[in-house]
Amino acid sequence: MKYNIKGGATLIFAATLAAAIALFTSCNGKTKPGHGADSTSQPGGLTGKGYADSSASSVRVFDQNGRVCIQQSNTSYEVVSIMDGDNKIPLLLKIRKTELCYADSINHDKMYEISAKSVMDTKAISWNAAFVATDISFKDNTLLAIKEGNDNEQDFIQRFSLNDGSEVFSCSFSDMEVKIPNVTNKYFIGYTSKKAATDPLSKLKEENLLGLVRFGSSLGAIDSFKVKLKRSKVVDKISNSVPDAILVAANDNTRAIDDGKTIILMKGDAHTQNKDISDLSVKFTYFFGDDNESTEITVPVVNGKFDLAHVQYDKDIFEIAPF
Repeated sequence: MKYNIKGGATLIFAATLAAAIALFTSCNGKTKPGHGADSTSQPGGLTGKGYADSSASSVRVFDQNGRVCIQQSNTSYEVVSIMDGDNKIPLLLKIRKTELCYADSINHDKMYEISAKSVMDTKAISWNAAFVATDISFKDNTLLAIKEGNDNEQDFIQRFSLNDGSEVFSCSFSDMEVKIPNVTNKYFIGYTSKKAATDPLSKLKEENLLGLVRFGSSLGAIDSFKVKLKRSKVVDKISNSVPDAILVAANDNTRAIDDGKTIILMKGDAHTQNKDISDLSVKFTYFFGDDNESTEITVPVVNGKFDLAHVQYDKDIFEIAPF
């Protein structure tokens, strides 16, 4: 531990965290011998392949223009499993989280730096990802990162594949899901508004851009399109927030549940591919005016893509274009 006083109070400490995962498999009650540089011997005479890692955590307290500022970083480890068909792949995640805030306020945002490594003799997986979020969790074979918005913003959601660390999906507020019975991997559809936290639409620098609709899966991004506003009598009344959104079943091959927030592919199974996603539409409803008038955009999903050739919308208000 080291103390350093210079122009204000600064406290720096470093503590080494060590995490070791000793994994073993057995067959007919007998353990398999360990192998490789990371082989370890476990209590009770058990042996197996293991993996070890260590990292430092730190905190810094300092004066910034008369306010006490705190910067802290810590590293944790988590083991999650990826479902690859009928196979379960254990994945070790090294999660470094850094946050900066004033002592008299709360900063919900953290900088996450995550490295992943498979730790069994299964499919080799290794990747790194970095992003800013309020909190993270793991579900549907994805890393789910949520950036909370302030009073004038909507939460921004990102999903990263646990298979390769790539960003597969993002949207404002909440997503809609396309599910296949008894299959872990899912499909996601969502709308990113101009009120999304961090304002990702501004980075596109497109005039009159109102929203961005994305379609992705647990394994990768699939399709997207832009919603732009035209000059019209109602252009100033259209909200910059996420419109009401539902998924609509086209026939008996799909079934809508959760008030249209989820679609079940009734004939889907573990062999379903992107091109098999059909028989549904996504519908966005925009409300405006004193009389609660509304207008809709309805886009079919055919063969795993947004069918923009058959999208239904008011052409005097919107422009729809691929992204």
